[in-house]
Amino acid sequence: MKKVSLLIMILLAASFAPRKPALSAGDKTAKGRIELGGSVSLNYTSYEDYSIRVISIMPSLGFFVIPRLALEPRFLLLHESASHRVLPDYSATDFGAIFNVVYHFEGKGESDIVPFIFGGLGFVTHSGDVGGADQVTMVLPDIGGGFKVFFTNEATMRAELFYQRVFNAHGWKDMDADELGIRAGVSIFVK
Repeated sequence: MKKVSLLIMILLAASFAPRKPALSAGDKTAKGRIELGGSVSLNYTSYEDYSIRVISIMPSLGFFVIPRLALEPRFLLLHESASHRVLPDYSATDFGAIFNVVYHFEGKGESDIVPFIFGGLGFVTHSGDVGGADQVTMVLPDIGGGFKVFFTNEATMRAELFYQRVFNAHGWKDMDADELGIRAGVSIFVK
């Protein structure tokens, strides 16, 4: 009972603690701010004769060079493995970087939702038991848009819709792919 009472007193005291004033929508994306973020995705696909497992980790670093405009390199680590009833199992790993420019639209007042669009290009190196001899895959363009929801002045959740044109997909020469997808992640502003 003492622990519960102590917890209630701490929560009450925290509710009266001074807070930083909310930043305006423009101040949230001001020149000089630095954003650390990323997303993680897991995917499992099952077919009658085989299954595929994919994990993707994509950390990012954004630097606002002018108000609302950020340079945002994103780094990619993707691992795919498959099990087949008849054919041999395989695995492949991709590493890469995509260099995006992100424009954030001006919100109204102290809006906690900031929409954005982005565009860029990048490359991915491919290695593993599957794919062709080309080890470098080009991504051009990487374009899309989405929104960030600010929970505090420093923490956001982001969701985006993206399109990528991938050249030499999975290391196969002249095998190009169009990719359309969604990403979700979190980010913090360290400055």
